[in-house]
Amino acid sequence: MTAAAQCFRTGDVVEILGISRRQLQYWAQTGLVTPSRRTPGGHRRYSFGDLVALKAAKRLIDCGVSVQDR
Repeated sequence: MTAAAQCFRTGDVVEILGISRRQLQYWAQTGLVTPSRRTPGGHRRYSFGDLVALKAAKRLIDCGVSVQDR
């Protein structure tokens, strides 16, 4: 797999971003940031672009901005 096509597991994303596994699952369920792909077993895999979007969402939330649709 090339670096450009690298996907990150949920545990990796949680560690990189400093968020909880439950928070990441919630964001995926609500469509805030959906994973780029899933494994045949249904596990979420996140691209580098997904990590960038998740980091931006986390920063907005940390600043008190609501990122959910109303």
